[in-house]
Amino acid sequence: MPFTDSDLRALKPQAKQYRVATGNGLFVVVYPNGSKYFVWGYRFPPGRGGQQRWHHIGVYGRGSGQWTLKAARDEKDRLDLMRKEGQDPRAVKADAKRAVEKQTVVPNLKAVAEDYLERSRNRQSTVNDYRNMLFNQVLPVLGEESPVNRFEWDKGGRQKVLDLKKGIEARGSLYQSDKCLMVMRSMFEHAIDNGWMQPPNPALGSKGAKSKHEPKHHPTLEWNQLPDFFDALQRNDPKGSFVVVSAVKVLFLTFLRVNSLAGLRWDELDEKKGIWTVPASRMKNNKDHHVPLTNQILDVLEDLRTLNGHQDYAFFTGRTGKHPYMNPSSINAHLIKLGYKGILVGHGVRAIPLTAGQEVLGFAPEVIQRQMAHSIGDKVRQAYDRSKMMEERKAFMVAWCDALSDQGLIT
Repeated sequence: MPFTDSDLRALKPQAKQYRVATGNGLFVVVYPNGSKYFVWGYRFPPGRGGQQRWHHIGVYGRGSGQWTLKAARDEKDRLDLMRKEGQDPRAVKADAKRAVEKQTVVPNLKAVAEDYLERSRNRQSTVNDYRNMLFNQVLPVLGEESPVNRFEWDKGGRQKVLDLKKGIEARGSLYQSDKCLMVMRSMFEHAIDNGWMQPPNPALGSKGAKSKHEPKHHPTLEWNQLPDFFDALQRNDPKGSFVVVSAVKVLFLTFLRVNSLAGLRWDELDEKKGIWTVPASRMKNNKDHHVPLTNQILDVLEDLRTLNGHQDYAFFTGRTGKHPYMNPSSINAHLIKLGYKGILVGHGVRAIPLTAGQEVLGFAPEVIQRQMAHSIGDKVRQAYDRSKMMEERKAFMVAWCDALSDQGLIT
């Protein structure tokens, strides 16, 4: 059986990094923090007498600067053709990189930080907070005169960033260390966007990079707890209403806020375009939000339509109350009846895709954050090609809903 993307997503991190063959000399290296990296093993010159070499292709994922399995295979084929023509791919890559570095004026870390802060669209109080963090905790350690491309991943930048973070943790400032990583991530993303350094971002978040402090978060589930939950949801021992059970399924599939979800009107759905537009009036940021409609979402809504298709609201219950639709608190009430009191609440569902979307599916955090209707940290990406980002969001939603199906969610 050929190695598939599903096989790749199923690879779990272990205590030590390990390598798995995907076919024809292409391997994926799985790191303890959950990240996955494509490498190609080849001999140069070609033939048994050639020296064994490794060419690093890049990080697995679907975001900017990342590689899908198909893209990595295509790149391997391109490099192999180059090898057969007598060129060593590793040497060609090194020469090209040196040429670019000679032609490009790379700013130092201080200049990048200043430019990032100057262009930020955050509130002034937030910008001031970020400035204090960068100039008091980051630049003195990393070196303000250091060229920013010195912190590229393959130049040891990742380790430098994590060492800085661990230094803050050692002082007992666990929350501050996570916040510092977030600000560095935004600053380095600004540098990548401007072509001053190559991706991936050395300050990417991961399970291994997260501090072990205990902030007060909404109760949520780990990825490996989902099969048991979906089994309980499907059994429906407390005999919850069809509308409420359907709402919980749509909540997991879309990870909307409960109040945004509950008021769904049928006329918000454009099935031809495959988009659900949640109006600004129900969104926390007061902006319309677009949810790509996947097969799983449509399956749940189609069953709901047989019950409530003649009503204005998909989650119409017929009960009198503040709203003509399901009370948003009904979701949490049903979770309690399922036995998840103190373990899961409706809002806690939103934490699952933010983590699993990166660590399990390999998507860029910016894509997931946008689909969650979060503001992007540095806000420079507000000028990003929105049509392209929507395509990336659609790809993420398809992968997310497929992954939930694999975990046992029945739609």
